[in-house]
Amino acid sequence: MTEIFFIYLQLLVFIVIFQFPLNQVFLKRYSVLNFNYFEVLTLNIVIQGFFYLILSFLETDLQKYFIFQIFLGTIFLIFNFSSYLKNNFIFKNLNDNELLFLLFLIFNLILFTHVALNLRIEWDGLAHWIHKAQIYYQGGTFSDIKNVNFSYYPQFGSFLWGFFWKNSFLDMEYFGRLFFPFVYITGIFFSISNLFSKENILLKFLLLLLIFSLTLDYYLFGGYQEYLLFFELLIFSKLFYIYQKKNNFNLIFIVLFLDTVLILWTKQEGFFYNIILVIIFFIFCNKNYKTKFLFVALVVLSILIQIYLKNNLIGSFEFNEKIFHKDLLRYLNISEFFTTFILISKHIAISMFKYPIWLLIILILIFSSIHNKNNQLFNFVIFYFFIFFVFVYAIYFQTRMNLDFLLPITVDRILLQGSGFMIYPILVYLEKFVKDLR
Repeated sequence: MTEIFFIYLQLLVFIVIFQFPLNQVFLKRYSVLNFNYFEVLTLNIVIQGFFYLILSFLETDLQKYFIFQIFLGTIFLIFNFSSYLKNNFIFKNLNDNELLFLLFLIFNLILFTHVALNLRIEWDGLAHWIHKAQIYYQGGTFSDIKNVNFSYYPQFGSFLWGFFWKNSFLDMEYFGRLFFPFVYITGIFFSISNLFSKENILLKFLLLLLIFSLTLDYYLFGGYQEYLLFFELLIFSKLFYIYQKKNNFNLIFIVLFLDTVLILWTKQEGFFYNIILVIIFFIFCNKNYKTKFLFVALVVLSILIQIYLKNNLIGSFEFNEKIFHKDLLRYLNISEFFTTFILISKHIAISMFKYPIWLLIILILIFSSIHNKNNQLFNFVIFYFFIFFVFVYAIYFQTRMNLDFLLPITVDRILLQGSGFMIYPILVYLEKFVKDLR
């Protein structure tokens, strides 16, 4: 019973910590946009995530930093709650935001309970990520990562795992992993919170159930980083959409950049996602060229910093395999090329049934282009869809590993993480579709 209490208390810890540095009062005063609770929470996760990333390189007392976060977060929570009560009689007549927050708590408690009841750390978590988490749990720094296998893997997710493990109430490993279901749920609520009218709370609930049912895989809470990357790509997609709608909104520009930095340090694929997102920003951003070039320059600088830090602190910047190698020449044989293409395509199709969110995405893309040409998905979304699958095929054409072994255990997770970018656009499309029906 004690353990159950502290599991649920961990949810309160996350909510308290991410009450700052932004809040709705501050943003209403200094911003041209009104942000709801889940949008502010998500912005704070990205901003604080950037500081977590910096901490992962420093020799810092993580417990003191955690206490500082709790102290400051409590102050913000009291202020935010008192500000809310001035204009709302909470829970007397539940409004849209309060109902969503209750659902948010319920979904988190369900997934937290599942993690607590299923303590198994799965293959990648055990083979790669937990070793870095242990380094931070034991007070180590980024330079100590060179002493573990796969040291060239990015460490951001492992740092979060180790940080919340070290600062858990019961000093138990799985408390650190509770952060991953928390950001997964936060991301989905973030994507839907500003959509549909207040009268459509039932529709919101049904769509939440739909998105969860199409993307949820309990197995990935066993130490995998996919939901963290899913969350980061989802954030970029929605914020980029918002950024297109408003002028001179520097906060969103900053958070978009910070998000790319977190993506870069989450998994190896983050390097290539950064390239994809930079291309999208440069081609489809409706701001001036000065803004576009600034964003590109910042992302390129962050990539160069990553290369420098890895080369100097852990000994090398590398991927699982060299990107270019002589074995690629075998695809000059047309038969070899098409055999590989068909094999990859087969496993992509199988993975789409494992994570059916892609079936929904493809159906909406087709429906949008054929039946409702005035309400097509945004151009940058179509572009992402195609360039993402070019990226997926390129991964498996490039590798020297046995594809019959590699594809069944990896491509499904790549599709899941990449689907995060598509969540908000398809929800926006569904909102427009519902409005048009009326």
